[in-house]
Amino acid sequence: MPYNVGIIGAARRHQGTGPFIARSFARLGHNIAGVVGTSANSSKQACSDLAANYNIATQAYGDFEHLASEQTLDVIVISSPPSTHLSYLEQALNHGCHVFCEKPLWWPAGDIINLTEADYLDKIEHIIGLARSNRCYIHINTQWPYTLKDFIRLHPSALINNKITQFAMHLSPQSEGISMLVDAASHGLSMLYQLAGRGNIDNLRTRQEKSSVAIDFDYLHFDGCIKTTLGFVQSNETPKPASYQINGFGVKRMVALPEYQIQLQSDLQTVSILDPLDAPIMDFLAALDAQLETDESTLRQGAVHLYQLIKHFIKS
Repeated sequence: MPYNVGIIGAARRHQGTGPFIARSFARLGHNIAGVVGTSANSSKQACSDLAANYNIATQAYGDFEHLASEQTLDVIVISSPPSTHLSYLEQALNHGCHVFCEKPLWWPAGDIINLTEADYLDKIEHIIGLARSNRCYIHINTQWPYTLKDFIRLHPSALINNKITQFAMHLSPQSEGISMLVDAASHGLSMLYQLAGRGNIDNLRTRQEKSSVAIDFDYLHFDGCIKTTLGFVQSNETPKPASYQINGFGVKRMVALPEYQIQLQSDLQTVSILDPLDAPIMDFLAALDAQLETDESTLRQGAVHLYQLIKHFIKS
């Protein structure tokens, strides 16, 4: 059945995905009931852009409360900055809405030197508890794992015997310093979870230059160890350069705007792929139809690993 969807953060400012997520929900047959921005003006501008670029007619609101009071909502998309996620998650879940949330689930703003792992995870447990008590489903937007089948098209010999010993991912967030990890580290973690399942991070090492960070670690899982590198280079370029490598075989992501057409490119070949935003949204919608419960263990694992990476970066 069609769902009524509210979008928190529907503007394209900086590196936001809000308008692309709205487009995917709309072309999958769902109603964009309204958008909430950082101000009334930004909300109105987001509505204008959605109408002009994707023929989506919707309403602008200054805050969630106003949106929820005027619209019947089934789903809330949270694509605003990570430090705002906690408040919007609380409001959406207490309103009985399912949530499609950009990564990470939440990360605080400001000085986090004294943020303990226990305090951080308490907030994550608070969110999980709200979802459980209100019978709502939370889905984190993980796009990159959906490119793996196309990676295999380009490198059919990369996963001989299904043994993965090396993984590297290089991304180009617009942010700097700690914010690079907050904005982008979850992409690499989501790939490791897809490739190897649950695991632990060990032997962390950091290499840092003026506008780049590389974090090396061992990802220990039930079947072995993946030597991992997550590299981040600050960039204002659009589309953002991005690539990954498995067992020494690499691909680059190519993006054509404004259509957001995605390609994967190896040294010898380029293949067009389906919009990786549609796939996680389709999985999210299928989970709602099936009345599935939130994957709480994956939310916890992602939070623990993100905290470990950022804290190590701070200490280094």
